[in-house]
Amino acid sequence: MCQYFVTQVQYLFSLPFRRLASISLLCFAGAWFPNQTNADLINVINPSFEDTTGSVVFNEFTFGAPVGWDIYDPHGNVINNGVGPQFWVGTLRPTPPTFFISVPHGERVAIPFNVAGTGGLGEYGLQQILTATLEANRRYTLQVEIGNIASGFALSGEFFNLDGFPGYRIDLMAGGVVIASDNNTLAGLIPEGEWGTSTVEFQTGAAHALLGQALGIRLVSLNQIDPAFPDADLEVDFDHVRFSSVAIPEPSSLLLLGFAMSLMGFRRLRNSN
Repeated sequence: MCQYFVTQVQYLFSLPFRRLASISLLCFAGAWFPNQTNADLINVINPSFEDTTGSVVFNEFTFGAPVGWDIYDPHGNVINNGVGPQFWVGTLRPTPPTFFISVPHGERVAIPFNVAGTGGLGEYGLQQILTATLEANRRYTLQVEIGNIASGFALSGEFFNLDGFPGYRIDLMAGGVVIASDNNTLAGLIPEGEWGTSTVEFQTGAAHALLGQALGIRLVSLNQIDPAFPDADLEVDFDHVRFSSVAIPEPSSLLLLGFAMSLMGFRRLRNSN
C-alpha cells in the first residue's frame, strides 16, 4: 500500500496546481462519500420468496419456511413448521387490490400470521444465515419492503380482519449476534394495503470482534396487539430483500493522501512566489 501511494504522489507532483486541487477534492469526496452504485451485492437466497418448493399449498397461501429461510421462533409458539393452528409462517400471492394495492417484487410476499387472541405472546418470523462474512472497512446496507396488509376475503371465501399493525423488526447479524436493527421505525407511516422500505446500515472499521463471522438476516413480527384493533388477526409482510456493501478507505490511507496533497500545494505556492 505504501508503494502505491509513493507512486501516486510522484505522479501528482508533476501536475499543474489547479488540476492538483481538483483531484484533491475528487479524492476526498470519493473517499468520504462512496458511490453506492458501485456496491458489492451480497447473495440472499430466495429474496422475494418466489420459490415455495416443499411448502404446503392452500390457494394463494403456502405454509412452512420458504426455500433458503428458517423459522425464527424464540418463544416456541410456531409449531408444525408454521402450519397452524394459531401461528402460520409462509407466503402469500395477493391479487391486488385484495390485501395489497401492489406487490413490490415478483408475485409472492412472506407472511408471519397469527390469529386474534395470540397477540402479545412473543415475536417470531424468518431468518437466513448467509455465506458472506463480516469484513473490515465496509459499509453494509440491508433493505426490506414492509407490508401493512389490509383486511379482505381470501380465495376460500374466508374473511380476514387484518386491521392495525403488529410491528416489525429487521435485524442484521454476524455470528448469530445482532449488530444493527430497524426496530419498527415505519410504524404508523404505512397505510393499509401498502408498503414501506426498511433500511438497516452498519459500518466496520479495521477491527471488529465479529470479523469473519457469517452474516445473517432476520425478519421479525413483533406480534404486538394494536390497541385500536384488539380483536384483529396479526400479520406483517416482507418482500424484496436487498443486501450490499461498499468498501470504506482506511483512515491511515486518507491521512497519507491528505498529507501528500497539502505538501504539494505548499511547495507549488512557495515556488510561485
